[in-house]
Amino acid sequence: MSAITASPDARSVHRLGVFLVLASAVAWSISGIFARMLTVDAWTTVSLRAAIGGIYMAVGLVYVHRADSLAAIRSIGWFGLVIAACASLSMLFYVGALYHTTIANVSVIYATTPFLAAGLAWLIMRERVSRRTLIASGGALVGVIVMVGGSFGSGHLFGDAMALGMAASFAVVAVVARARPGLEMLPVNLFCCLFTALVGLPFASPGTATAQDWVVLTLFAFTSIPLAFFMFLAGARRIPAAESGLISTLDVVLAPLWVYLIFAEDPGPAALIGGAIVLSAVIWHILGGWRLKSA
Repeated sequence: MSAITASPDARSVHRLGVFLVLASAVAWSISGIFARMLTVDAWTTVSLRAAIGGIYMAVGLVYVHRADSLAAIRSIGWFGLVIAACASLSMLFYVGALYHTTIANVSVIYATTPFLAAGLAWLIMRERVSRRTLIASGGALVGVIVMVGGSFGSGHLFGDAMALGMAASFAVVAVVARARPGLEMLPVNLFCCLFTALVGLPFASPGTATAQDWVVLTLFAFTSIPLAFFMFLAGARRIPAAESGLISTLDVVLAPLWVYLIFAEDPGPAALIGGAIVLSAVIWHILGGWRLKSA
């Protein structure tokens, strides 16, 4: 039997983690659909989505913990606050990056998340990264570069720095979630929403939102915060940080696909080729890893 054979329980935990992170990437990838349907500006979208998401999380927290809700909030400690703050920073950095650099630059820098997560996981937990994960992460990075090849430009240093901050913050979320697998997720998500809403509201214009905008924002908030973020955190604590970062790059591939299917926005041949490379890298990593663990 191979030295890297995992027990059935360990394999089940790992596969559940992969499925949850994969599902979160799919949920996040439909954000572009909602964005196309909104008439409000980016800051209004971010802040109102976070505020509505916070309501979802508060209701969920009270429903699950009832009289013990305050105890559940206190139980997350500073680890939970770090995750919430970093997740909030990632959202805010993303908005800032879109304003100050190209979407192509943002996409490529976001694709470095698996490498950042791998480095942080080694520094904090001495978690080793498999060769397969590194190869697949490199393949995904190449795929993203191919996707945005024609539009990739120098952008602006400030915007690129914000995009890097987004990727780094997301990597920290993956690593800290991995370090504390027993962390209560509902309060963490609640604080993430509160932080984001408080920072974004001064720049937002809620009065410009139409009735349709509020309906779309309600759906947008549900899919991207309580659903996607909860699944990501629940999955990230079950698999290596670098692996969760790698799987999350599928968001970059799927987002233009959904917009093309629904709004007929042609992503172009480069996006199709690059997306196929990213998808192949992730599938190769997941299926190959499962075969090795089952050997």
